[in-house]
Amino acid sequence: MPIKQKRRESYRDRAQRDLRRYGEAILHSEEMRQAFQQKHHKLSTVGDHTMRVALSALGLCYALRRLHIAADIPTVVTGSLCHDLGILGRDEKYLSQAQCLRQHPADSVEAARRLVGELSEKTEDAIARHMWPFAGSKMPNSLEGAIVSAADKIASFEDYTETIRQKAAGRLRARRERPGRKERLK
Repeated sequence: MPIKQKRRESYRDRAQRDLRRYGEAILHSEEMRQAFQQKHHKLSTVGDHTMRVALSALGLCYALRRLHIAADIPTVVTGSLCHDLGILGRDEKYLSQAQCLRQHPADSVEAARRLVGELSEKTEDAIARHMWPFAGSKMPNSLEGAIVSAADKIASFEDYTETIRQKAAGRLRARRERPGRKERLK
């Protein structure tokens, strides 16, 4: 009789499971709905960026686990999903981009408290210090805070490279559609 081999769970399946298990209330909140409506990093939205942060953070957790370094997944999920909720309503709340960079982490902690209630010290640290090393932010005090901060930088890089890629594709498309182009190519 053949032995059934257990199918190894894919990274995506595992990440989706962890996001549902530990972030369900946040993912279905009015704040998250609003996050998908507000622009962020040029062509992205706060919601899109947040999901990239969460997936990158979980990827870092899974990689660290293979090195026998255990991060608290619920803390990372909550921290990554709430890290930029304080940015919502940015144009009405902040007088400048600099003020937004400095103030939104504290506002994000308050938004997280409204959504999930009491936050652990590590979760608060992950949200409050996710901007490190920028905007005068202090270095995170926990592994989970460092993971959320690193994932935020990875996701921001992805946001900006997508912006560059879309701009380049638009320029290329405009070149191709320029009147008289076909005649010049003959």
